[in-house]
Amino acid sequence: MKTTKGGKVMNATDAYRKELPKKELKRNKKERKKVREVGILKKDPEQLKKQIENLEMMKCSSESIGYAEHSGDAKFCWG
Repeated sequence: MKTTKGGKVMNATDAYRKELPKKELKRNKKERKKVREVGILKKDPEQLKKQIENLEMMKCSSESIGYAEHSGDAKFCWG
């Protein structure tokens, strides 16, 4: 039997109604996880690599010296 915080015995139907939102949250969490995984699987890694490369080239072209420093290492930009 379910009890309340005060220690009183809870009616069976009330206990069931109280459990419904918890079950729904659990189900929604699983559905959101599936949607995220599908979204990640749909993305093409080669396309993402090209986008990263293009962004790095844009960053390099905006600098006047011709090289960019990333975490202490000098990286020459071919543009």
